[in-house]
Amino acid sequence: MLKKIFLYTTVFTLVGAVSYFLHSLFFQDDGLEIKLLLQKTYLFHFLFSLLLVIGFEILSKQRKIFEQLGFIYIGLLVFKIVLFTAMLFPQLMGDQTLPRIYRAFILIPIFIFLSMEVFFVSKIMQRK
Repeated sequence: MLKKIFLYTTVFTLVGAVSYFLHSLFFQDDGLEIKLLLQKTYLFHFLFSLLLVIGFEILSKQRKIFEQLGFIYIGLLVFKIVLFTAMLFPQLMGDQTLPRIYRAFILIPIFIFLSMEVFFVSKIMQRK
C-alpha cells in the first residue's frame, strides 16, 4: 500500500508541476493577480485530489465501505466543486473584474486533476 501511495503522490506532483509550469508560461506578462489565482487553483486541486485518492486506497481495504465507494466519490466530487467555488467566489464571480479568458483558463487544472482522480479511483474500484 505504501508503494501505491508513493506512486499516487509522484504522479500527482509531476503532472501538477509540469502543467502548472506550462500554464504559468502563458501568463508570463500578465499581472500578479492571475498568477496567484492560478497557484491557489493548482494547490487546491492537487491536495484535494491526492488526499481523495489516498483515502480511497485506504478505504478500499474495508469490505463494507468498498461497496459504497462510488456513492462516496460522487458526494466528495460535489463537495469539492462547492468548496472550490466558495473559496474563489470573489475572483470568479464577485466584484473583481477578471476577463472571461482567465476564468476559462482556471478550468484547465480542474480537468487535469479530475481526469487523474477518476483514473486512479476507477483502478482502485476495479481491483475487487
